Amino acid sequence: MTSTITSRDTRTDAVAARAAHLFDTDAEVRAAAADPAVSAQVADLTPDLHAMVEVVMDRYADRPALGRRAYDVEPADDGRRVRRLQQRMDTITYGSLWSDALDLATALGDVATPDTFVATLGFAGADYVVAELATVRIGAVAVPLQSGAAPGRLADIAAEVEPVALVVDNEQLSTATAVAAECPSIRRIVVLDHDDRVNDDEDRLAEARRSAPGTVLAIETLREAIARGRTLPRLAGPEAVDPDRIATLIYTSGSTGTPKGAIHTQRIVSRLWSKSHWYDQSAESDEAGRPGAITLDYLPMSHLAGRAVVFTTLAAGGIVYFASSSDLSTLLDDYALARPTVAMLVPRVCDLLRQTALGRIETRAHRTGESADAVRAEVLEDMRSTTLGGRILSAVVGTAPTSPEVIDFVSELLDTTVQNNYGSTEAGMVLFDGVVQRPPVLEYRLDDVPELGYAVTDRPYPRGELLLKTDSLVPGYYKRPDVTAEMFSADGFYRTGDVVAETEPDHLVYVDRRKNVLKLAQGEFVALSRLESIYASADAVDQIHLHGSGERSYLLAVVVPADGADTATVLDSLQALAREEQLESYEVPRDIVLAAEPFTQENGLLSGANKQLRPALTARYGEALEDRYREIDEGQTAKMSELRRRGADAPVLETVGEAAAALLGCAGTEVSPDAHFTDLGGDSLSALTFATLLQDIFEVDVPVTVVIAPSSDLAAIATHIERRRGDADATGAATFASVHGAHATQARADQLTLSAVLGDEFLSSAADVGPVHTDTRTVLLTGANGYLGRFLCLEWLERQAAVGGTVVCLVRGRTAADARARLDTAFDTGDPALWSRWTTLADTALEVVVGDVGEANLGVSDEEYASLAERVDRIVHPAALVNHALPYEQLFGPNVIGTAEIARLALTHHLKPVTYLSTVAVAAGVEAFSEDGDIREISPVRALDESYANGYGTSKWAGEVVLRNASDAFGLPVTVFRSDMILAHPRWTGQLNVPDIFTRTVLSLIATGIAPETFYRQDTGAPVDDAGRPRAHYDGLPADFTAAAITELGGSATSGHRTFDVLNPHDDGISLDTVVDWIIQSGRTIRRIADYDTWFAEFSDALESLPSAQRSASVLPLRHAYARPDLPTAGSPLPAEVFRAAVRDTSTPGSALADIDDIPHLSRDLVAKYVRDLEALGLIPTV
Repeated sequence: MTSTITSRDTRTDAVAARAAHLFDTDAEVRAAAADPAVSAQVADLTPDLHAMVEVVMDRYADRPALGRRAYDVEPADDGRRVRRLQQRMDTITYGSLWSDALDLATALGDVATPDTFVATLGFAGADYVVAELATVRIGAVAVPLQSGAAPGRLADIAAEVEPVALVVDNEQLSTATAVAAECPSIRRIVVLDHDDRVNDDEDRLAEARRSAPGTVLAIETLREAIARGRTLPRLAGPEAVDPDRIATLIYTSGSTGTPKGAIHTQRIVSRLWSKSHWYDQSAESDEAGRPGAITLDYLPMSHLAGRAVVFTTLAAGGIVYFASSSDLSTLLDDYALARPTVAMLVPRVCDLLRQTALGRIETRAHRTGESADAVRAEVLEDMRSTTLGGRILSAVVGTAPTSPEVIDFVSELLDTTVQNNYGSTEAGMVLFDGVVQRPPVLEYRLDDVPELGYAVTDRPYPRGELLLKTDSLVPGYYKRPDVTAEMFSADGFYRTGDVVAETEPDHLVYVDRRKNVLKLAQGEFVALSRLESIYASADAVDQIHLHGSGERSYLLAVVVPADGADTATVLDSLQALAREEQLESYEVPRDIVLAAEPFTQENGLLSGANKQLRPALTARYGEALEDRYREIDEGQTAKMSELRRRGADAPVLETVGEAAAALLGCAGTEVSPDAHFTDLGGDSLSALTFATLLQDIFEVDVPVTVVIAPSSDLAAIATHIERRRGDADATGAATFASVHGAHATQARADQLTLSAVLGDEFLSSAADVGPVHTDTRTVLLTGANGYLGRFLCLEWLERQAAVGGTVVCLVRGRTAADARARLDTAFDTGDPALWSRWTTLADTALEVVVGDVGEANLGVSDEEYASLAERVDRIVHPAALVNHALPYEQLFGPNVIGTAEIARLALTHHLKPVTYLSTVAVAAGVEAFSEDGDIREISPVRALDESYANGYGTSKWAGEVVLRNASDAFGLPVTVFRSDMILAHPRWTGQLNVPDIFTRTVLSLIATGIAPETFYRQDTGAPVDDAGRPRAHYDGLPADFTAAAITELGGSATSGHRTFDVLNPHDDGISLDTVVDWIIQSGRTIRRIADYDTWFAEFSDALESLPSAQRSASVLPLRHAYARPDLPTAGSPLPAEVFRAAVRDTSTPGSALADIDDIPHLSRDLVAKYVRDLEALGLIPTV
């Protein structure tokens, strides 16, 4: 479904035209317009709250002030008299409102005096406003309590403030008497919204009067109290005007603990009455001709937003209509009747409007047979003009974060730009559409939040907890000096607890909440509130509460399901949304507890502002959640033990599914054959555990690559195991254990014999292998969808297309089309010229074969294998599982046996020269390393340990050994290329290796905006550059040159064994420090930090706090490589003379190296290209 995009300017013009039309044609709108003279008089009286309110009430006395839904009292089916709502609103005037307030104040005057406390409990309505204004007349302190809160919580508040009167709506009268029983200071109870014609109202009142404690003088209805007040001498208004006296106590939701009473002084409250157009921040000061403020209030008066709607609308001479049902079940009907000009929205109502509109669009489309897009505008217009009254000119959303998508939709629905506000009970209004409001904000700053990884040094934008000074800032919390002290910084700033990003001065974006953050057992921080807001939109979820523990590595959840969904449906819904939102696996609840009832204010699980009361939820569900944790842990252990004992006897797919469910704690219903391990909540570490578990059960190699491969679902993993079990000889029974011994701590070259990895039977048949073909008509290439592989593919396609030959690419995939799509993806990076070159060459000379080098027969059928053995003339083998964290044992299958399978094909039918891509990591730990030496002699033994890249380097070393043995035994031509850093392609847009450490480093330097003064040790006596930094060298070669050199040198080999170290050997002084210089020259801002340890600490914190996409592509997982400054080196630390000589000697006309005189240096142009590519990939913002 598409949406109509309307620019803000266009929409503003349209709204202005509608406003002028409404003012001219709608008498109610025109009559509700603010009188500039009244507004000026009220503003001049600030901060005398009583005088301000009195002027508003007197000057607008004849205007309608408050509106409520009309109703009749009729008998129900059981004969009891009940309210029946009517399709109209009734109003009372400002004069009547003030008269009632004065009479109520008089009636309460025997107990309520200036600076005493009057508490109010109930749903917002006209009677409630009467009570509020009566409190102003008395000069008492208003204490609006959270409607629906548990009696015990309200009693605690009452005990703290000791109110002398409690004003309550009739539905919560029993709560009021329970609170009064615990609070002897309460002398009078006044009942709002009581109708003595309604049986339920009468019953409640009678029960309250019977059960009221003796300390209560009387329980009266509002009408009774007003009538009594009229018989008494009218109470005079307060005489003293003290701007700092307490006018209101607003208790926070208590979502993180005991509610706290924020002190709103007379100065703060009077500001609400001094505004006459709060609802339109773009308004000019001239009010003439401005449509009146007509609002519909459904927000609780215990929340600052609800109070602001009422009081600012009254201050502007407008009309406040009230919703007729506290559960908002009649909200849309109320909108249609009130026809507001201003809409104060909250996320819950935005969702209601959006879902209602989308449902109507789908219904209209179904009925008419038209598309949803075709009927969209008509449906939205109908809903705007009828359901919502057709008069909304401005709208504001606040009280909680709302997604931009929802705001955009509601803006389209209302045909006005919905403005997003941000404020708090303590500080008042702070942001409007992300812009700091001055006033009331005086100053602000951001403070680091190290536990969440946010810092003011973050790039591209500073991030941290927002601290404020505002002219509406509360002085503290009532009787809570300890909490008040925590609320302010040492220099007097209020700590909001909200994490924001400063996109530019005075422009802030909400990011996170400092509280409700949990550190899991494995060190990950999870922001529970953020995740709950995400999961709340899952299809099967109505409400959700996330639960975790620092002792556990995963989350659980309590869920109120939508439409009676069962556990499996809810989990599926959560996991689907997690995939869509690209959440981390540890952010996905592993299991849930279904709630027996919704979270509500009535059952004490939600606050009056509809926020979760975490302590209450923990008290209610904590035991069940801890039981579930225990069940998962015990069940996991028992199940895996059972699988190890008996799993091999069951069907393979069944055991694989049960193993995944046991390890990840999944419900069995969600573990379907097409489920991917990572989608079930697995990560690279749990994949290793899973692979090891399967190896223990089935006693066959299960490489991690099989578990985490994009094409590997549980069925594919089971198929791999079945193949391994079905024909041990054909699969090359060689395993890590059979070659090196189980639990080996070292690997020896003499263990990697051809007999050990290929089997004696095959070696016997290979004795009759034919000679090398003189012409190269068909080339088999592995790993073509990898970074270097794609450029080798292009090089070979160029060659083969010119002679009518073929490049056969062996690619993993479900089908040939799937495999081809994986190849296409590697070249589809936004460069039309590259895409054109790729598709033209592929259509001419490419053949895609679905297979896997780690499988028997390369994972292809016997017929396909025989065909390849006959027609392939040369093999290029860059494919490998590149993982610097996995041990050699886990890489043995894909990298060692995979290379052995290449050797098997190369020795079948006829000799096929092999180009093998190795790595300079094979030189690790070798003292006398030579470029062209026999690897079996210069590195005969490798230690197997947990050092960085030990497993990967050893697996490539083993591949070299296997191919060297094949070359010696059968005369197989082998050319080995040991590469180091393969840099970006200098020409093709977007072609850089995002996961490599150089790309990660460039991105991280730009994203964090900080670098060390030098990356190198300064105590070695090394020469220094012009900037006084150690003169050093960074090794790396551009992708185009690397691919061309490998293709030219490897493609010409027809005999023998050659090895090249593909390195940049120049002693040129081009180092990482130089790279930083060039990044800065490209237009990026990077601040250099003199002390290396200081830089690394700030750098690590900044990386942790990057947005998810940047964080995933950053150097964060490899940051240990920069924990200490590096030793400066002059040129490459390994020999590359043989490679350099070969490059210089290759001058054959038409060859890929014909125009290259020497190995290229790292250049400024290439670094600038990195910056452009990262921009093109959306990993850094464009500047």
